[in-house]
Amino acid sequence: MPVATYTFGDFRPDLPDIGTKGVTLAKNVVPNESSYLPFKGMSIDTTALTAYARGAIALSDKDGNTETYCGDATKLYRLVNSGGTLTWTSIGGSTYATGDENYWQFIKWGEKVIATNRDNNIQIADFGGGTFGDLGGSPPKAKQIGVVRGFIVLGDIDDGTEYVSRLQWSGLENETSWGTIPTTQSDFQDLVGDGGKIMAIAGGDIGVVFQERSIWEMEYVGTPLVFRIKEASVGMGTPASKSVVRYGNSVFFLSQDGFMRYDIGGGLTPIGDKRIDQWFFERANNLKYHRITGIIDVPNAKVMWSYCNGDGDPDEILIYDWKTNNWSYAEVSHEMIFGGRGVGYTLDGLDAVSTSLDALPASLDADIWKGGQLAAYVFNTEHKSGTFGGAALTARLETGEIMGEDMDMLFLDRVRPLVEGATATNTVFMATRNTLNTDFTYGSGVTENTIGEHNFRVPARYIRLRLDIANGFEKAVGVRANIKSGGIR
Repeated sequence: MPVATYTFGDFRPDLPDIGTKGVTLAKNVVPNESSYLPFKGMSIDTTALTAYARGAIALSDKDGNTETYCGDATKLYRLVNSGGTLTWTSIGGSTYATGDENYWQFIKWGEKVIATNRDNNIQIADFGGGTFGDLGGSPPKAKQIGVVRGFIVLGDIDDGTEYVSRLQWSGLENETSWGTIPTTQSDFQDLVGDGGKIMAIAGGDIGVVFQERSIWEMEYVGTPLVFRIKEASVGMGTPASKSVVRYGNSVFFLSQDGFMRYDIGGGLTPIGDKRIDQWFFERANNLKYHRITGIIDVPNAKVMWSYCNGDGDPDEILIYDWKTNNWSYAEVSHEMIFGGRGVGYTLDGLDAVSTSLDALPASLDADIWKGGQLAAYVFNTEHKSGTFGGAALTARLETGEIMGEDMDMLFLDRVRPLVEGATATNTVFMATRNTLNTDFTYGSGVTENTIGEHNFRVPARYIRLRLDIANGFEKAVGVRANIKSGGIR
């Protein structure tokens, strides 16, 4: 075998390792067209909550200023930029009691934010520092919430009696009208069948409602029906409420059968099948599906899902690129992820950028001081939040097993990583075995020599290569390896 290029193809750990054209490991990287990019660690810049984060949302007011809210077991918070210090400030009207497997869900309602956790009365607050208080009109408690065509829609509700498969909605553009009131169009409907609990409401012009074992579309048709609610998928739902994330007319989610995309009017597409579904189910702690959080990383066109591999907090993040249909993952101990927005600056806060007005990168009326830049945000295990804007984590990419076409022994003597980026520090590992019924073993890592090659002298019938990249890089494409035939013995 001559010198050959082994590109880092798709991450498909569900396929056999032998002869695969993809990678069997893609850790701490981000999938990209014909390559992988670095995954950056956390950059934390806020004060701490009093307990672990149970939900968060970032919104923009009518002037484009960013409002960010979150909740833990007993408090609701607003993020305040005070003199350059980002502080989670409690603005709850009372002390809350969120159950062990419950969480806060938030929606934007005009210039207000509404929050629910099923254990307490639904809360509402004005933008700009208003204190949370009970939503008027005596709505039921609810675990799920969304906005569909000018209505607040609740699911899995408790009005003194639990109705886990009931949808209930407010009056049209009237958050304080609840019950069956024809003049405001508020009403409710129970979802019939064996769908189970309502697990998520993906709001929009047409709402998509997820049960444990069913998916429904919710389309506004006006009086007297108000909504046409039709079952779009029977037997397919989600076991993880917060895995459901919507982007345009597509909704990405974890089903009992793996990761899926649901397109309104277009049906279901399995996106993890024969790729990462089996790998995920073997890793994820199914007793902690309530800790899964999913987001759309809009600037990078990715979906990210945070989950628990062990018994503690979430410690891994699965990354899906819907343009290339490829995957990767990162190892990061954290509490949850959410779709955030850059926080604006006060005049006092500008001192953190520069103490000189003349040295500021833009005029005082520029949009960058309002904030609002979309990004993936995270809470660390100290209950503080920030972005993935830190130093690049050490990446690890692993090829499938390489074998000779004539079944001869192979001899590898040098490897050259195809990694762009002046800061990258590459270490190559080689694993070998001579029969498929024995485990492969990795030797010690080999660093590069003066001409950028990594030297080996190991014969084997089956070979795989692993590349660790420290200190950041631009793109990881693959490796070049000189592998020779070494005979049949």
